[in-house]
Amino acid sequence: MNHSQMPLVSFTQYVPNTKFHAYMISPSTLDPAQEIRIEAVHRGFLYQHLYAAACLLNSGQTGAISVTVERDEDIEQVTPAGRTYIQVKTRGQAIMPADIKSALERFDALRQEHAQGRRPGRATFVVVVNRALGPTLADQVRTGQLPDDVEILWPGRVCTGTLDQLPPAWLGIEEAVSWCVNRAETVPLAMLAPDSLVWKLAGRVQAAAAGEAPHADHTFVIADLPSLFDQIVIQLQDFPAPPEQYRPQENEPQIDSNSRVRIVSGFSGAGKTAWASQAATFSSHNCAYFDCSETPGEALALSLVRELAAKLAGAGSDAVRKILLPGATGIESLRQLDIYLKSEGLSPIVVLDNVHRVSAESLKRMVDVTSALKFVLLAQPLGTLPEIEARLGLTREPLNGWSVDDVAAAAVGWECRGDAATMGRLKALTAGMPLFVRSAATIAREDYDGRIDQMCDAVDALTNVTQTAQEVILAKVFDAFPLAAQQTIAVLSLSDIGLVPAEVKKLLEEALGMDGKAVAGVIRTLRPAGVVEIYGNKEIRLHDAIRIIGSQHLSSMPKEIASRARNALRELMVESFERDRSTARFSQYTRLLLATGDVKTLVALVGEEMFHEMGVATEIWHGLEELVAKDGADPEQQYWALDGLVFSDMKLGHMDRVAPRLEAMEQLVNSGELGEDEVQSFMMKRMLHLAHLGDATGVERAIRDLDSQVLDKPVHRRVFLYNAAAALYGLGRYKSAMRVVEQVVDETFAALGIRPNQVFGVKQGELWALINKPGLDQGDIKRLADALELKAIVAGKLHLSAPFARLHAMKFYALTGAIDSLIRVGQDLADEFVARHDFVGAREVLEQHVIPVVVGNQLLNRHLDVRAQYAVVLAYCGLYSEAEGEMARLQAYAAGLAPQARMTLENQRQLVAKIKANPIPQRRPGEGALGIQKSKPISSGVKIGRNDPCSCGSGKKFKKCGCGLAG
Repeated sequence: MNHSQMPLVSFTQYVPNTKFHAYMISPSTLDPAQEIRIEAVHRGFLYQHLYAAACLLNSGQTGAISVTVERDEDIEQVTPAGRTYIQVKTRGQAIMPADIKSALERFDALRQEHAQGRRPGRATFVVVVNRALGPTLADQVRTGQLPDDVEILWPGRVCTGTLDQLPPAWLGIEEAVSWCVNRAETVPLAMLAPDSLVWKLAGRVQAAAAGEAPHADHTFVIADLPSLFDQIVIQLQDFPAPPEQYRPQENEPQIDSNSRVRIVSGFSGAGKTAWASQAATFSSHNCAYFDCSETPGEALALSLVRELAAKLAGAGSDAVRKILLPGATGIESLRQLDIYLKSEGLSPIVVLDNVHRVSAESLKRMVDVTSALKFVLLAQPLGTLPEIEARLGLTREPLNGWSVDDVAAAAVGWECRGDAATMGRLKALTAGMPLFVRSAATIAREDYDGRIDQMCDAVDALTNVTQTAQEVILAKVFDAFPLAAQQTIAVLSLSDIGLVPAEVKKLLEEALGMDGKAVAGVIRTLRPAGVVEIYGNKEIRLHDAIRIIGSQHLSSMPKEIASRARNALRELMVESFERDRSTARFSQYTRLLLATGDVKTLVALVGEEMFHEMGVATEIWHGLEELVAKDGADPEQQYWALDGLVFSDMKLGHMDRVAPRLEAMEQLVNSGELGEDEVQSFMMKRMLHLAHLGDATGVERAIRDLDSQVLDKPVHRRVFLYNAAAALYGLGRYKSAMRVVEQVVDETFAALGIRPNQVFGVKQGELWALINKPGLDQGDIKRLADALELKAIVAGKLHLSAPFARLHAMKFYALTGAIDSLIRVGQDLADEFVARHDFVGAREVLEQHVIPVVVGNQLLNRHLDVRAQYAVVLAYCGLYSEAEGEMARLQAYAAGLAPQARMTLENQRQLVAKIKANPIPQRRPGEGALGIQKSKPISSGVKIGRNDPCSCGSGKKFKKCGCGLAG
């Protein structure tokens, strides 16, 4: 995989720019490997629960009397002839004898119970597995080495006799669900969707496995199944139908909880009712739904009792007559219903929708007289919700909207397209709320030929002709606020990042003349309405969904207010860099420079190489293009704008754009109005372009010219030598390039006052302490990382060992906050591990050092490339279903990619399939770990023994060196 173009050092970074120095953001998951293991455990339990549900659905064929779960065995099926004990095993590899050893030992003990008459009937034993048998176990089965009463059921096995009556073994969850749904279609329940029945049965099995009522004895009596199915029909048919294809929201709450009363809140369109309907399908509890919108508060309890009593206690029963005594109040009847449910060991979940329209006092009385009933309260952040929270002492749980992946998949399903960054814009615009996403995608399809980017541009510029559902719905919310709150929303809409309270106060003071007391008051008004959110670190942020309404209002306010707000926010970004040097704040700052017309500062930033490391927004490049095309622009500004565009083009591989930009730069240089820095920067860029064209004569001439003209300063000299090495590499003169780049590496290490062997095994903080000395030029840190990366690339071409070059480059890139380069080198390092068949090492690099940086800095288009590579590495590690799942999620972005990127994604998908069909053995444990390689690259053919000198140059024996990425 080729993840990068040649790293470049611009000629303008001699003065260190500490403003953007940053350490990496911690990953959201502390231990990705542990996460994979946890997922595998839960996947195994779900497989087992589905198999038990399949046994229930298949009981007509087997003649079962009852099915028991999680007693002596995973599943026990009782028939008039005896008992079948079923052990369910799920593995990622072929099944080995060790996988079933403990099951066979338990079977021996159970067999004795039947032989000695303590258990009636004949005992038979079945092991159900999700993978084919390995060679040893297959041979044991073929030659009859297993006991006669033990059978193994694997995917694809053709069975006869009694074994044929059992559900088949499946490869995975998807196949299991498909089989169960097909069988559920034969159950005579026309009013209930087969998939709903399957998931409810699986939920009941899970509850029974935990010993929960109504199956506290872990047993399902087959004769009771019709009654059980009737209960499921009753509790589900009154819920609004969930969407045909439900997409879970990010970190959405589970309907089953230890909390007896909960509030789930979100704007209209957030998907609350759809969530409740879908969640009820999977719940192991009885669930009921009641819409409060048309019921007065004083009548709510009685209306609810009448609905629930017949469903939960059975229409016409004595229990119902007792609950609905003539003259009893709603609260009294609700208390009686709750007493009855408690006596039956039931704790059903009641979903009350639109509770923001109900009096808080009415809800509190209902909660106070019940203990068995569980309540899930669905509400918009309006009306009585703040009082309900206060009276019940609850904190609302939000629905967070779809993830970017789900937004993309939904948009593609509605005939729209866009790359990862574009789908990220759509999520930000709509907050990922299902109704808002659908509305925006519909407009994109009908008005913009399915182009999500054009639709987002129009909405951002307030030029969209068709109103989105989001605008219609949230305009009503906005209009209900007083003027001060509306103006606050308008000003806060300028920032798509969180601001600390002091920043919010200063922003609103500068823009609207509000004092601290007024600011606090308006935030108190907006927060309960869900318009303003406050995060754990006390940052205040406008809800994404309402930002579009705020932007519209800001455009109608006096222009001087918007101008003051933008300038104040821009200054806040500058002041905050020392506290929070995040890519989000940097991106916000650059966009504000463009919006406020501060081209001079923007162009000065473009000249800084770190500008290109921070995930710059697309509109910034458009702004630079406009500056270049503008007549009468300052020549120096024009030149550096072109320089930034050329740097970006070279870095991204857009070499076709470079020649015309270099011609324009040459004209500016020849005008005589520019200084020496501009001239030498141009010569370096031209030299690299000539190398790309294969013009050896031109490169040699450029090297001679620069050698004679470069300023007599060591740092300038190192930059020139680095670019010369890059040009020689471009010409294929690898030995010459290696000599020059090694000189740059040695001189830059010396300039930082450290030796290469001091980098081994040190953590980031320790490395910073080594180089943080008076007179430090922080640009040297980035330049050393670039040189180390180039050394690794050249070494690969020469088939030489440079095992720690990329590793150490990553450390230095991390110190300078060179995010883009850190990701690129991390991906190349992962490929290096793959080439050595150290697939676990490759996975560690991506999970621990690349993916957290991409996710933490929200670099969505880079995330796409990294995830595709990660899927391939997972396949190499034998995790085929995880790899295929990841590639399937990425397909939603394919239509919005450039042709070459789309082809690359397709090639990676095919590579995953190829690896699955022809697995490649990986290194045995201990043969290689992250940063500690016991052999040089495969191509060198040179092995390092444990007692040989370590290749790092420390002089120690390899087994005692302890070098590598020790933190």
